[in-house]
Amino acid sequence: MDKRIKIYTIWGAIAIVFMFVLDYVLLINELGVEGSNIQNYEDAVWYMIVTLTSVGYGDIVPVTIIGRIIGYFFIISSLLVLGALISSISSNIIKMIEEKKLGFRGTEFTNHIICIGWNDFNRMVVDEVLEAERKVAIITSRKDEVDLIYNQYGKKNVFVLYSDLHNLESISKTNPDKSSEVFLSFDNDTESLIYVINFKKKYPEPNIVVAIENHNLKDTFHSAGVKYVVARNEIASKLVASYVFEPEVADLTIDLMSSAKTSEDFDNQQYLVISKNPFLNKNYDDAFVKLKIKYNIVLLGIVKHGLGENQLLVNAQSDTIIELNDYLIVMVGGKSKARVEKLFGIKEGKICCIEKT
Repeated sequence: MDKRIKIYTIWGAIAIVFMFVLDYVLLINELGVEGSNIQNYEDAVWYMIVTLTSVGYGDIVPVTIIGRIIGYFFIISSLLVLGALISSISSNIIKMIEEKKLGFRGTEFTNHIICIGWNDFNRMVVDEVLEAERKVAIITSRKDEVDLIYNQYGKKNVFVLYSDLHNLESISKTNPDKSSEVFLSFDNDTESLIYVINFKKKYPEPNIVVAIENHNLKDTFHSAGVKYVVARNEIASKLVASYVFEPEVADLTIDLMSSAKTSEDFDNQQYLVISKNPFLNKNYDDAFVKLKIKYNIVLLGIVKHGLGENQLLVNAQSDTIIELNDYLIVMVGGKSKARVEKLFGIKEGKICCIEKT
């Protein structure tokens, strides 16, 4: 790139010098000629500039044959300059549009989910995340998938980056340090493990969620710094076993794991406890009773925010105090979601940036 700029600079300098030399020849031929109004070098430069920029005031014109030949050259050159200028502007606009579409200019998303790679499994994950009205940054290594993703989901809550998945520098355009979670699911568990190790070296802050095939590797991924490891076969086998002897429970489990799509659906959600939460510093039982009676919301559990790992308490003890930056896990109907968010003063889901106590 530097070499090309250097070549353009040299040729540009040569062209400018040539024009000024030609302008001097014009002055020599016009100076002192009857009817000519090019009487000094300033007049010649003025004529050259207004001609090359296609302004053409007509206040100064050459009268000699050589002067007019030089004038014709300036006129033709002005067309070339104008064409080059329009071409350059058009090219830059097209380049800007293309770079923006491919994600090269980055995103300002915060508290979003980053999905690394694009396949059928990842698509189903993104479907659920978008149903929960969360923003998603998707990284794909296939250029043709960019338009397909935008056509399917729109651009309001989705950002797509076309990049080599292993180019960790380019992933900075998805704002990973301000994301709530980073999700990846490769076909090969070994590839996923190597990727996670390299990713954590570059971006140690985000929580990582990995879907794997071999459940025996869960501890290995945890040791590599992965927050949540989901073994696809393990989850599927538990659901199948549940369908064998308690099918209604399995149906309920799937229903609660999925985002509510209609007002009749139910959904499990988690909400960060912020300073505006009406149940801050209240005990668990008080919150449970009031949420159920007044709002028809079932409080399932609480995640206690500590110095180390967060602690999940399902159906917590009565005297458990709800504190700042805890998470409340609730079961709500689809039509109640907006009311719950208004009550708690925050949208559902994991938040990367918590309030200071």
